[in-house]
Order: sequence, then C-alpha cells, then structure tokens
Amino acid sequence: MRKISSKFMALTVFLVIFGGIGATILADVWTTESTKVPVTYKEGEFEGQYNPEDIRGSYTFSEVSELFEVDLGDLLEAFGIPEGTDGTSIQTKVLEEMYPNLPNEIGNGSVQLFVAFYKGLPPEYDDTYLPAQAKDILYRVNEKLTAEEKAYIESHLAVLPEPAGEASEPAGPAATEEVEPLVKGATTFQQVLDAGITKAQIEEIIGSAMPATNLPIKDYCLEKGLSFSEVKEKLNALVEK
Repeated sequence: MRKISSKFMALTVFLVIFGGIGATILADVWTTESTKVPVTYKEGEFEGQYNPEDIRGSYTFSEVSELFEVDLGDLLEAFGIPEGTDGTSIQTKVLEEMYPNLPNEIGNGSVQLFVAFYKGLPPEYDDTYLPAQAKDILYRVNEKLTAEEKAYIESHLAVLPEPAGEASEPAGPAATEEVEPLVKGATTFQQVLDAGITKAQIEEIIGSAMPATNLPIKDYCLEKGLSFSEVKEKLNALVEK
C-alpha cells in the first residue's frame, strides 16, 4: 500500500476546511454575526415589533441595545455597569451574579421590564424589580408612562450596592425575616423539584406534561402563552405550605 505523505494530508485538510467555508460564503450561508432574533407581537397595536419578554440571558447588552433601539449608555447606566464597558462582552444573565445578595432580584427579567417601559411596550410585571437609577432614565425617555406604570416603578426599585472599594454604611438587621420566593425569572423546573414540589403538582399548574427540567419556567410560559406571574404565584404557594 502506498504511504500518504504528511504534506499531502495537511494540504487535503486545509482544502476541505477552508474550501467548505468558501463555498458556504458564496452560497450566503456562512455568517460570523449574531443571529439572535426575538419573537414579535403577533397582533394588536404593537404587531410586528420585537417582544422584550423574549430577551434571553444569553443576549449581550449590545444586542439588546441594537435589537430594541435602546441607547447603550442608558442601558449600562440603569444597571450599574461602568461607563465605557464593552456591551458585547457582558450578557444580561450576569446581573444575578453581580448583585447576588439583594433582597429583590435584579436579573434578566429586570432588563426585559426596563426595555418594555423604555420603548412604551406592554410590560409583564411579574413582581420584577428595577435598579433605583433606572427610574430617572425611564421618566426622561418615556413621557407617556401611565400613572399605573409609574406607581409600579416607584414601588419596585432596588438600591444597587456601592461599587467595589467604596465604603458604605452596614445595613441594620431586619425587623422580621422575610422568606425569599423560590420561583423567580431564572428558576428552572429542576430547582422547583429540588424544593419538594412533585412533578404531578407542576403538571397540574402548567396544564401539560412537564418539559425538560433544565428549562427556565419563565421561558416555558412565554413559549406556551402562559402567564408566568400566575404560574409563579401558584408554585411559590406550594413551597410556603
């Protein structure tokens, strides 16, 4: 059997790999850009516009800014991210890691709500909190906020911690210990199961067979057209029993 030289093999591999890429470029298939496309409203006043409820934790701040036409500076400022930060380098899901000890969660759901208020789109409240500094930005850019929306914003503001290295007064002990709700924006079905809620109880609440356990409950509700607020309330009620 004739032995294939290493040079010939290397040339063959090169042609296969880069020739394939070249062919897909010519066929307009190859792309190095983000292909994230949020779902749109299917009917009503906002038909055809992107729905901020479909902002996933894998979206970067730059992607949110570009897709929803939200000023990147406003977005970074609202969530306590230093001015000049590369928006392509930070995903919305890191907010929960940045602010892990807040009494009320600031995370991807907060970005969804901020964008809805910013753009004048229908907000999905779900008892979601916003950073305190987001209020002034929203009041500045959206003069059409209703009294109800302003009341919600005022009652759902979380004070973000001081930047690292700056001294701050220690918080005093709470008068009463509050039980933190189990189900939040990023909670998965597995976490609910781990808390002692049975598969049968979950299926009764969502009205169908339970999906993959690593799926966030909020994402499932959005996909199936369910009210996450109602599902969350029923699941949390089971935990508190």
